Amino acid sequence: MRNLVRTVSDITKLGYAMQFVSAALVIMLAVMTTAAYAAEAFAPAGAKATLSVDYVYESVGKKRSEGMYDPYEWRVKRSANLVAELAAQPATAMPTLQPIDSAQMAELQGKSDKAQSVATQMAPMMAGVEKIMAKCGEDEACITRETQQMGAALQGTPQMAAAMNAKKDVQELSKSNAPRYQSWRPTAQKGSYLIDETVHISSPDPICTSRPRHRCTRDEVRKGSGEIPLPSDAMKNPGGAAGTSAVEVDAGKNTLTVGLPVPLFLLPYTETITTDEPEGTHDTPTPKGPQPKLHSFRVNAAGSVTHDKPFTVALKGGWRSQSGEQVVMQKGEFGDAGKLTIRWRFNVQ
Repeated sequence: MRNLVRTVSDITKLGYAMQFVSAALVIMLAVMTTAAYAAEAFAPAGAKATLSVDYVYESVGKKRSEGMYDPYEWRVKRSANLVAELAAQPATAMPTLQPIDSAQMAELQGKSDKAQSVATQMAPMMAGVEKIMAKCGEDEACITRETQQMGAALQGTPQMAAAMNAKKDVQELSKSNAPRYQSWRPTAQKGSYLIDETVHISSPDPICTSRPRHRCTRDEVRKGSGEIPLPSDAMKNPGGAAGTSAVEVDAGKNTLTVGLPVPLFLLPYTETITTDEPEGTHDTPTPKGPQPKLHSFRVNAAGSVTHDKPFTVALKGGWRSQSGEQVVMQKGEFGDAGKLTIRWRFNVQ
């Protein structure tokens, strides 16, 4: 419609409005009403940062159960230390890592209502343009002729008045709002881990009457350490090891929203069981010698291996360097019930 733009000023304005209406919903999701924030509140797109986290799980205890174990003792320590490399994304007016607040939702609803109003006012004009495009195709001479005729025919009509009344709403909807948020997304991740567990069981089971003190003993040792394994596709595609961690700065509320990195793969360890229990004590025979095993490292109070959602903290000083600590109690049986300490650090390079 280049000739249309060059020849008919009124239709130019209407053409712009029609283009905007067709993309109104997309624009609404890209803009929000916010206050203006200083440029130094954000890093240049592509800037580098790291998000580090240390998970330390500990459990120590002793239990007794008549006829089963007397006692059952355990000492468990599991740790995972991860570092995610992040890259700054362009600052935006809309959050990407956290839900929008009530004021933003109201703003979106207002823009939606206004866009619907514009679409209603422009509907007759849009229908006329669509007919012209269907008739003329790529013939610019035809488009010019038909739009001139339509423009002349619409002068002084209610349709033209409605279209011109929509101009203010179109201009308001098309304004770009000041950025308020900046997210940081992962580009790579690495880490190390440690598993160090011991279990000692003394059992008064009747099957153990031939043993010293009429008891069986069972000792379990689990040990593992090293680099946290990466998914198999990470060797071919480094982005496959980036993980799902993320950080988002909210310059409006002066907060930091954090999605912590987690191990991307099961952690290998070796289990060795030493026992004098007679054969037949267990339905499944006790394996002899060291046995390779894999551990699912739990990272939250729910005992999951991933975080359900990011958490938000108030900024302390400049957003370029932040840290925090959380302590959660994990539920479970014996060594799977204990304290998980989480220490994290965010640093912009």
